[in-house]
Amino acid sequence: MSMPPLDTTALSRQRLRRSRIWALGLLLLACALFVVSCLLLHRYPALGYLKAFSEAAMVGALADWFAVTALFRHPLGLPIPHTAILPRKQSKIGDEIGRFIAHNFLQGKSIAVRVYQLHPTQKMLDWLTNQIHQQSWLPLLSAQIPALLRAAKPQDVSRFVGQLIDSQYSGEKLGQTLANVLQLLNKQGIDTVLLRALMKQIRRWLQDDATRQMLETSLLTWAGKIEKEAPNAWDKFKSSLKTTLAERVDDWVAGKALDWADSYLAAALVDDQHTLWRGYRKQIVHSIRQLRRNPLWHQRLAAGRHQLAQSPALQTSLAHMWSSFIEWSEDDVGQSNSWWQTQIERLLTHMQLQASHYPQFMRRVDARLALAVKAAVEQYKHQAGQFVADKVKSWDSRQMVDKLELSVGRDLQFIRINGTLVGGLIGLVIYGASQFLLQ
Repeated sequence: MSMPPLDTTALSRQRLRRSRIWALGLLLLACALFVVSCLLLHRYPALGYLKAFSEAAMVGALADWFAVTALFRHPLGLPIPHTAILPRKQSKIGDEIGRFIAHNFLQGKSIAVRVYQLHPTQKMLDWLTNQIHQQSWLPLLSAQIPALLRAAKPQDVSRFVGQLIDSQYSGEKLGQTLANVLQLLNKQGIDTVLLRALMKQIRRWLQDDATRQMLETSLLTWAGKIEKEAPNAWDKFKSSLKTTLAERVDDWVAGKALDWADSYLAAALVDDQHTLWRGYRKQIVHSIRQLRRNPLWHQRLAAGRHQLAQSPALQTSLAHMWSSFIEWSEDDVGQSNSWWQTQIERLLTHMQLQASHYPQFMRRVDARLALAVKAAVEQYKHQAGQFVADKVKSWDSRQMVDKLELSVGRDLQFIRINGTLVGGLIGLVIYGASQFLLQ
């Protein structure tokens, strides 16, 4: 059972102690007045009124002390029946509190109405789109995206995509999907990033001594294989070319060819208007158009759909792509201009705009949310009441008594004080009435 903070507990205990002193003080004062009135009654008969008042006050004080004490513990430690009520009835009290909360607080209809009146959807959307709030939660949310993506294993993703392609995609739909993917990659510049990375890797290969030696050897070997036993005109031309290449293509020429390829890629990397990029842009636009509209491409995609879906190369590529996407996301969420954060902000802005244009939609969402809350409350209110009951039953009895006494004990001490005064006044009235009747 959790206890209040130390300063609050100390203050409550101090107030309870002060109230007890007042109640005890009045009892002792009544005892003193009773003794004095008894000793002096024969000399001063009028002290009979004081004696009656103090006698009744003591009775009232002691009776209320017994009643208040019996709530929390056995008076004077004596196991008197029907005392120490709270710790003895702790289990029953827990059940009653749980039942009371379940039937009087957890009312599904009233809670649902309150939820609907609060306009939770609009308030949540306003909070999410607030720039100050976004600075606190948006980086934290985007930082969790790689972990969420990592929950899906690359092999599972590739297998799922393969099954989806095989069962749900016709040739036309597959072409449209591939066109959309290419267009998205092109619009976001991801294809350019990938192509640049590939070009940089090719340059590293071309600049590596072992790679250059292998390429020079392969080029000379290729030139020496141009031959045929019964050549036609075209074969004779290739044969003459072969002879020329075999005689002239040497290490120096092969090296120059590789240097030219390296310089060509280097020039393309620094010039966005290079011939390579212009050709690539034309080709990507052409490919997207053909994937969308060309029936022949659609037929070929439909014919090879199953082989494509089950292709180990596609499965491997998809798995590698997913892994690369996760790595890219991990790097992106750490950037100040994170793409993920930008997309979330755009989504929230779009949702806010749609909410302003279609307020009735937001009210329907609020209504559905309220109904969901009502259903949840009706389904789980008894479990909630049982939880409260079990929690009360699990409290330590001494701690429970101490906590309750600190909460209401001060008011109960005023019952003792009032009992002392009211009892004394009642005794005075009774004594006065008896004197009047005896006259």
